[in-house]
Amino acid sequence: MTESELSREIKNAAVGGVYFFYGEEDYTKNHRAEAICNLVSGGDASLAAFNVIKLRFDDRGVDMSKISDAMLSPPLMSPMKAVHVHIAFVDAMTEKEKTALVEQVEEYSGDGFSDCVLVITAGSDGFDPGTQKKPSPLLSKLSKYAKCVRFDYQSDAKLAQWMSRHFAEYGLTFEVGVPEMITSICTRSMYRLSGEIKKIAAYAASHGATVVTAEHVSACATRTDEDDAFRLANCITAGDTAGALAALAVKMRRREDPILVLASVTKSLCELAAASAFIADGREKDDFARAMKMHEYKAGLCMRAARMRSPEFFARAVRLAAEADRTLKSSPVGYAAIERLICAATEG
Repeated sequence: MTESELSREIKNAAVGGVYFFYGEEDYTKNHRAEAICNLVSGGDASLAAFNVIKLRFDDRGVDMSKISDAMLSPPLMSPMKAVHVHIAFVDAMTEKEKTALVEQVEEYSGDGFSDCVLVITAGSDGFDPGTQKKPSPLLSKLSKYAKCVRFDYQSDAKLAQWMSRHFAEYGLTFEVGVPEMITSICTRSMYRLSGEIKKIAAYAASHGATVVTAEHVSACATRTDEDDAFRLANCITAGDTAGALAALAVKMRRREDPILVLASVTKSLCELAAASAFIADGREKDDFARAMKMHEYKAGLCMRAARMRSPEFFARAVRLAAEADRTLKSSPVGYAAIERLICAATEG
């Protein structure tokens, strides 16, 4: 099921069965889950207190009995109820827990539970769904019984529209390039962006502005803990020349040393190349994290990004990065060497 198909189901009040939401964008994932819960309760807080049950498993264990108890209790004073289960670390579940989850989803998708809708949301950093051609074993099993919906990061155009609505609440518009600048600094996560947008808007409004400018963004936008060099390398992997150049432009505005910038980008490309080799060899994320002495979160990001391209693509990108390094250190070309790397690598 696509996001658009899910949106139509909610709009037509035709929700039912079991949903499994996964993907990078937690904001829209949880927004849709909340919309289903509101639809079931009719927006009535008193009915929601009895007929909307929310369970969160933020640690590395899932209590299946709690899900079972929530599903087995009948709706009260309403024809239907909703159960929203959030599992932060799906991949950390034991095989026994995964089997039990699939069995429960199969049971709850049957006619005996037509008066209850179950929504399961997977934490973006805790579940690797695989690829469209080769989904993960768990996703393949769940898709037989649940409506599985992938939530990717929104496009630049949709993020700009979303930001426009938020800035409008402060009586503000923005100049050309501001949305792209914000995402390049704060990443594309809408949860992170929402807080930064409020801060930028409040700052601009307090200075009597009606238009948000690049200066307002530079003055108060906070860099996230996400590695900028990894984001730039990720854009190269995706063939996103404009995105990579925009990420580089942020570093140029900060006047970061081009030699250090290239070193960071090269390191990220080498990590992606290693991840691609691990995938080709049939090895898993945990094995990659141990071998690279890397945190599981970053290892998951690397493996996810590396699935987009072949080992040959990354080998070529690393060679181009080495050539850029030689050029940068032997001539006064500065950022031009990195720009050429981006353009050459994204052609592949």
